[in-house]
Amino acid sequence: MERLEKNGTLIKTKSGKVFPIDCRDWQLLFESIPSELKKLSSDGWKIVIFTNQKGIQVAKVDRNEFKKKIEAIVAKLGVPVQAFVSVAGGRYRKPCIGMWEELKLRNEGVEIQETESVFVGDAAGRHKTTIRSKKDHSFADRFFAANVGVPFKTPEEFFGKSKSEEPWGPPVFDPKHLFKDGIQLLDPEDAPLKTEKPEIIVMVGFPGSGKSTFAKWLAEQNGYKIINRDTLGTWQKCVATARSHLKNGDSLIIDNTSPDKEARQRYVDVAKELGIGCRCFVMNCDMEQAQHNIRFRVLTDNTAADISSMILRIHKGKYVKPTVEEGFQQVVRVNFQPKFQIEEHEKLYKMYLID
Repeated sequence: MERLEKNGTLIKTKSGKVFPIDCRDWQLLFESIPSELKKLSSDGWKIVIFTNQKGIQVAKVDRNEFKKKIEAIVAKLGVPVQAFVSVAGGRYRKPCIGMWEELKLRNEGVEIQETESVFVGDAAGRHKTTIRSKKDHSFADRFFAANVGVPFKTPEEFFGKSKSEEPWGPPVFDPKHLFKDGIQLLDPEDAPLKTEKPEIIVMVGFPGSGKSTFAKWLAEQNGYKIINRDTLGTWQKCVATARSHLKNGDSLIIDNTSPDKEARQRYVDVAKELGIGCRCFVMNCDMEQAQHNIRFRVLTDNTAADISSMILRIHKGKYVKPTVEEGFQQVVRVNFQPKFQIEEHEKLYKMYLID
């Protein structure tokens, strides 16, 4: 059984543009494709198209016109084809495997042999080279195949009979790396989770870094109070509330993103003013890992808010690495690892979710 992603795999634009100007702007990528697919079909292979088409959802592409386009392509190929079209950004959008799961449900009771199949796609994360004028726009197809457990080939390898694999990747973030043995929660390892005297812990991390989950766990374990701007609204109210708690002898966790010195200095100054300690806990999580975490939350929790890449880029642009010179007694890195109550959630988290 063979899976084929459509755009850039079976077809290309007639206009020469990256994106088609309309649903008639297409031609076969290689003239040999129909004959090759006919041979595969006659040998008992099933041909399936998986394609992401979010343009339909946002009304940039007409649904009926796109259906006609698929029908015209299938007619040109001259073989039976089953097509799955993802029009949204949820679990059906590659590299998530929702379309694959639908195929299994709609395969007339025939069990799919993944290792005997092949997925062909052009979103392969390939680099710009002397033979490739532009890098691939994403890893979606390669990651989809990896998530499913199906061998992957590019169109050039499968149809063009290229004898060498073009350089690609590596993935910026591989979720499986978070589950390696021997990773300690804190760096340095001997950093205490709690001090005997009242203190302020200033959290630093991307939205989606696991910062709030860690802060909640730390507070529950040690009786610390949590202060965050999402609840109080302004940093001024956060500082005022911090002073009030500290005067009562409480220890605090400041659960804001705090990317720059200015945001952190407010709490360092309060600590100095009241003569207490102040530490900084930094989530060891880059932007790509945060994107993965956010996507996972949205896929597993209907109430979870999506966070745009723009918000993450703003944080990255503001970020200044915390140091003890800012007035902290210690800067601690947190290698927070996700915990799961449902096996399916752990399985999903270990997949590639960002293309």
